[in-house]
Amino acid sequence: MTSLQERKIKQTGCDVRFDNLTRQLYATDASIYHADVSITPRGAGTSLVGNAIGEGLIVEFSRYNRQITDLDIEKRSVRVGAGVVLDQLNDFLRPHGFCFGPDVATSARATLGGMIANNSSGARCPIYGTTADHVVSLEIVMADGRIEKIGPTHESLRAERAKIDNLIRAQKAEMAERWPPGLVKRWPGYGIERFLRAPNNLADVLAGSEGTLAAIFSAEVKISPLPREKGLGLIFFASVGEAMQAAVELLDLKPAAIEHIDRPLLDQTRGQLHFQAARDLLELDSTPCESILIVEFYGDVAERLSISLLTGCIGPAKPVAFIEDAAVRPAQLPDYVRGLRSIMKPLGLEASYYGHAASGLLHVRPVLDLHSAADLKKFRQVADQTSALVRQFKGSLSAEHGVGIARTEYMREQLGNKLLEVMREIKNTFDPKNIFNPGKIFEVGSARCADRTPQSGVPTKIDNHLRENFTRPLELPFQPVLAFAFKDGSFIGNLEQCNGCGGCLKQTGIMCPTFMATGEEVMSTRGRANIIRAALELRVNGRDPLKSEELDAALSNCLSCKGCTPECPSNVNLALLKAEMMYARQQRDGLPLRERVFSNVDLLGRIGCALPQVANAIVDLRPLRAVMEKTLGVSAKRSLPHYAPKRFDKWFEKRLVGSARCADWTPQRRVPTKKRGKVILWDDTFVRYHEPHIGIAAVKVLGVLGFDVSLAKKRRCCGRPAFSQGNLDAALKLGKHNVSQLSTLNSQRPAPPILFLEPSCWSMFVEDYRELKIDNADNVAKRCFLFEKFVDDLLAQEPDVLHFKPRPATVAIHPHCHTKSIMNPAFMRRLAERLPGRKATVLDTACCGMAGAFGALAEKYDLSVQVAQRLIDKIDNQPPGTEIIASGTSCRHQIADLTDLYPKHMAELLAEALV
Repeated sequence: MTSLQERKIKQTGCDVRFDNLTRQLYATDASIYHADVSITPRGAGTSLVGNAIGEGLIVEFSRYNRQITDLDIEKRSVRVGAGVVLDQLNDFLRPHGFCFGPDVATSARATLGGMIANNSSGARCPIYGTTADHVVSLEIVMADGRIEKIGPTHESLRAERAKIDNLIRAQKAEMAERWPPGLVKRWPGYGIERFLRAPNNLADVLAGSEGTLAAIFSAEVKISPLPREKGLGLIFFASVGEAMQAAVELLDLKPAAIEHIDRPLLDQTRGQLHFQAARDLLELDSTPCESILIVEFYGDVAERLSISLLTGCIGPAKPVAFIEDAAVRPAQLPDYVRGLRSIMKPLGLEASYYGHAASGLLHVRPVLDLHSAADLKKFRQVADQTSALVRQFKGSLSAEHGVGIARTEYMREQLGNKLLEVMREIKNTFDPKNIFNPGKIFEVGSARCADRTPQSGVPTKIDNHLRENFTRPLELPFQPVLAFAFKDGSFIGNLEQCNGCGGCLKQTGIMCPTFMATGEEVMSTRGRANIIRAALELRVNGRDPLKSEELDAALSNCLSCKGCTPECPSNVNLALLKAEMMYARQQRDGLPLRERVFSNVDLLGRIGCALPQVANAIVDLRPLRAVMEKTLGVSAKRSLPHYAPKRFDKWFEKRLVGSARCADWTPQRRVPTKKRGKVILWDDTFVRYHEPHIGIAAVKVLGVLGFDVSLAKKRRCCGRPAFSQGNLDAALKLGKHNVSQLSTLNSQRPAPPILFLEPSCWSMFVEDYRELKIDNADNVAKRCFLFEKFVDDLLAQEPDVLHFKPRPATVAIHPHCHTKSIMNPAFMRRLAERLPGRKATVLDTACCGMAGAFGALAEKYDLSVQVAQRLIDKIDNQPPGTEIIASGTSCRHQIADLTDLYPKHMAELLAEALV
């Protein structure tokens, strides 16, 4: 059972998936045709209005049905499965010089089946039109299980086609009156105006039907040539009104798109890693503005950056999407915006206005706190008055996102009785038992009701399907201890940032690696947030909210890679949510043995290094490994790290003054030319006990740079292992000790920088000590730097201070997840290429899959390897002899286990190349 929640709307249904065999879908439809169960086809579930949720059977196409076949360059067409993602299709077409024209902002996860069912469009609608304009033919599965092909050249469904033709032609005058020309986007409901122009093509009716008529299994679609030239202009305005007036005048230039973004949206990009380059380009920090028009003659546009970003506002009041899909003719935009503001002002509401000015569609989001009864009343008032305003302009209330659940109550007002009845008859013609997606477009009762015919429904209101945590705030069965300091300030605040946009349902970037590996919704950030929310609503079969199989899977399969922190548009932080809930369970039920052991890897290192030869022989014993798998769950397939013959801190104590004795290093040749003061090198658990050669390499480089290197006195483990296990008491105790020790150095002026070789330790200091509310953590964090970044910053100012041996070589760099979650790792390539002859690449990878103790567990081993496959494929594609650089100890361990390579740390690469 999967809780399927889109944005603010909630329904729960049973989830099934199909592979690429049409007969499975056929068999399902045929078997339930006479049963009292509804079917809701579902793509990526990125809808705003509840199109793809239901109370019966949810048929998920996003994981399967992803074939791309029959590319015909001459005909300019291609056949796609309903589960093909738009970016996947465009990646396939790009080498041939083509693309699929409609370019929705959710292209990284939007499926072609969903786009057709929704008749989606995008920023470049003035050039490409809507998805319906690109559909050649469809393969559909009817409610009774029949498989049909429809299109202008297909002869199937003749009787249905003739009936629909008669129905529509009888209302030609009504359509002309209600839908005058000039609207760039789509009209609500079924595409009867398109069918009127081409009565042989039932695909025009199916496109935009939101899964209420049949299930779309595959489609033949048109493809368009890629533009040969691209141009982009940015115009800054002092008000939204001025921008709208200018947009009307700019239409004479025939742009591909005119996108509008306003100050509330721009403000949400402040402090966001992925938006900093754009902010710098637009000089937003030095010259703030109220409104920007991005005028495009092909090229990338704004909505791709802004989609769902607004929902990441701090506090309970957020810009809410419920009137965001209305479109008027572009020339009417200035008056339409004035009309909207006349609605908002008496209610004391602010709103954000962004979107497709060239198409007459602005995504307007009033700022509301849906936990407030007063704001819920305003929510209703704004929705009602906006519907009337759109009708006044003879526009479309659902021009891009569909009708779904949220807008069904306004269909009669928008369409009138005659056109609404035509659409009801079309629904009855295709689906007389109302099996497909009941409750969408038309007012009907529950999908499980015995009488589900479109004519006999109970009105569905825009505000009666809100998630329960709006109308009844979530009550936690525990007291949260973390600060959620980035911006939310609370556990519930961060959980509620998940608005269902589906930004985590993608195959690129760093979020979400388990979804990338499996394609399963429950393995995504959205899936986990929904399950946590459902557990807290006591909706998982009435069981203890902290004890359920669904919640266990949601938490235990999260890698805590922090990829969601920068890439989720709303900055949902699953690593913190997971740690908080694990801690709550441990506080109530006690700390399990396995979590206790994994929290104390530093202690194990001290013990192992006391007699390293004996310890290494023991950890390699097969009988012992079998016992460890049975008692601790540590997989016998996974190699365990060996203990070093000599600890790094012991080597450091005995090193020669001013040098670091090493077999391949002659101190006399590396006398620094400049004294630079003190630095503290944080010797993490693995450098100290397992990989001292990395610490030695770092000391060598820092010594040549002229730094007086010391180690942190009386340091204890940073607490990352304990934090990852939800053992927050232990992490807090360790953090307080370390911050206290390092704070005593503040009497030195200036306090020395603290350099980290292990990114997960660095992130503990710069982020998670603050989450643990440790006093003075902020001040210590300001002194903390990754070793590689510290060296690169210095070389940027003094490029000739280090001299390296020239050697032609390729270098492939896999940055640690925690590095990528906090900063752009591009500097690593720059640093590696300071070595003469080196050509470096930062691999486009997500998490390695090891994730500390996660990959060592027997029950997680297969998933760990599955997650790693993207990284391994990238490594396998490198030229022979490529040096692999990985800054994280888990990453190096995973790569060494799954390949015949042993990666190096960047410190080793630099030290080995020193002249």
